[in-house]
Amino acid sequence: MAAKGLKDYASEKGMKISNGVAYGVIGGYMVTLKEGYGIKNISFSGAVTDECAGKITAFLQSKEANKEYRVAQFNIMREGISIDIADTVGTMKRIRAFLDFFPNFLRENGIIGDGFCTACGNTIESTDESRIVLINGVAHRIHGGCSGAVMERADVEQARYETEEKNLGKGILGAVLGALLGTIVWAIVYYIGYVAAIVGALIGVLAVKGYEKMGGKPCKAKMPITLVLTLLGVLVGQFAGGIMQIMIDGGWPLLDAIYYHIYIFEDPEFTTAFVGDLIMGVVFALLGVFGILRKTSKENKEAALRTTVLE
Repeated sequence: MAAKGLKDYASEKGMKISNGVAYGVIGGYMVTLKEGYGIKNISFSGAVTDECAGKITAFLQSKEANKEYRVAQFNIMREGISIDIADTVGTMKRIRAFLDFFPNFLRENGIIGDGFCTACGNTIESTDESRIVLINGVAHRIHGGCSGAVMERADVEQARYETEEKNLGKGILGAVLGALLGTIVWAIVYYIGYVAAIVGALIGVLAVKGYEKMGGKPCKAKMPITLVLTLLGVLVGQFAGGIMQIMIDGGWPLLDAIYYHIYIFEDPEFTTAFVGDLIMGVVFALLGVFGILRKTSKENKEAALRTTVLE
């Protein structure tokens, strides 16, 4: 997706917009611009060697990249670089500055730009037929003869992905067990008297790890499973924390403590306080698990090769 800020910039630079992205050549590199959950993404198509990748990594991990350009995370591949910029007030100003600077930085560090076929790894000569193909959301200029092979590979991978056993049942069981561990931690923290985003994130992390450990495969259901279990973990953990308080501070046995905890919901003052804490807990948990959900969504999208011919 490309919103107004990116669309205005794309128009200024003569870039084209298609399939939810803006793409075009900037500073000698095929660049793709798009937006996601709280980020704007900039991708560069080019030939990246291991030596070049080390230099690029060093810069993107530097304080300068974080402070000046708000680089949140990045991925360097043989065929290019994908960079997430944290999307807050003034982001477009920083993206403009970044795109004025970074192509020259890539060139100085030996990254071959537009004119390199990411499909076969060879140079695209001026006499060669070429196409611009969107590969997993990033625009690449490739040889015309290579585009057919890329599209065929995408069809094969997509068919494999659609027919592959996702082990959803085992994955859900693992996610439940993982989330349960996080719920126990939440209950203890809530009993102590705190609500923390990091514990909400822990529930999500353990749910994802449990899903994967039990053999669950990337699929569309993985993200909602993580979200639902995280929210349930907060609810159950808060309820359990209250029961712990009754048992430990009041000396009540477990069953009596559970009954009493349910009974005191008849008190409007207690219910208001409980719901207020629950809302705060949910907000903190969502903040904590946001990155996990974004990563899970991206993982599913990249589980199979997706291609579209743009030109």
